[in-house]
Amino acid sequence: MLPREKNSNRRKYSINAVKSANISTSLHRSTEILTCLSNGINTVTDIADYCKYSPSTVHRLLQTLKRLDWAVQDENNHNYYLGSLITRLSTNQIAAHKYLIMQSLREMIRLSNTTEETVNLGILLQLRYVLLHEVASKQDLRITEESKRLGPLYIGATAKVLLSQLDDDELRTTLKHVNFNHVTEKTVTDKDLLMAQLMECRQQGYCITCGERIPGAVCISAPIRNYICPASLSIVGPESRLGPRVNEVIEELKDSARRISNNNAETFIVKEVIHD
Repeated sequence: MLPREKNSNRRKYSINAVKSANISTSLHRSTEILTCLSNGINTVTDIADYCKYSPSTVHRLLQTLKRLDWAVQDENNHNYYLGSLITRLSTNQIAAHKYLIMQSLREMIRLSNTTEETVNLGILLQLRYVLLHEVASKQDLRITEESKRLGPLYIGATAKVLLSQLDDDELRTTLKHVNFNHVTEKTVTDKDLLMAQLMECRQQGYCITCGERIPGAVCISAPIRNYICPASLSIVGPESRLGPRVNEVIEELKDSARRISNNNAETFIVKEVIHD
């Protein structure tokens, strides 16, 4: 009886291992299909060709994704698109970008400890920029943000770094919808001057502003690349303290932004999709 019991246990373990492998394969394939939908590959045939799966496998997985609201099918053209669950999951912007926060946190803490100033992580969201995370300075006199939405998109180094990551057509379209108003006496409200500053920001890989949004405050910002939307890493502090150390802080900031960007490259760079 003992040998039979052992063989029975082996069969159970074998069955469980096969089930686990099948689930893992289905999840991987479903992820590939959702990635296709997000990149404009919307038919069973095109998805099967791109992913190298059989059409029957793609159709079966799409039906499952439909039932779970991960995908939806257009009744007219029969194409598939991302479903309502994707929208619901991405409604909370902070939660939707939690991966970027986790990827950036170590560098943000390092920068804050090194510079003794406040470090911010932000992204471009429609016509405004949003603060995802902040590591506040431990100094008694420090500058911190009171709101997750940080105001007009044309003011300050962070905003300019985010805008500079748009291509020329996107940039022109965005600036058409911007109403320029002075927040401080140093706020840039001339569109031609702003464009020149954005081109300079692109070229040098960082931006510095002083007193554009908060009188007496210096902000230094650098782009975080290889992400799904424009992102930035910024250091902000009083001009009296941060001003004399600008060159040193720029190099530290650029190094941190580069490391975060390199980490992003492994996750967020999507294969180029070629359509016939």
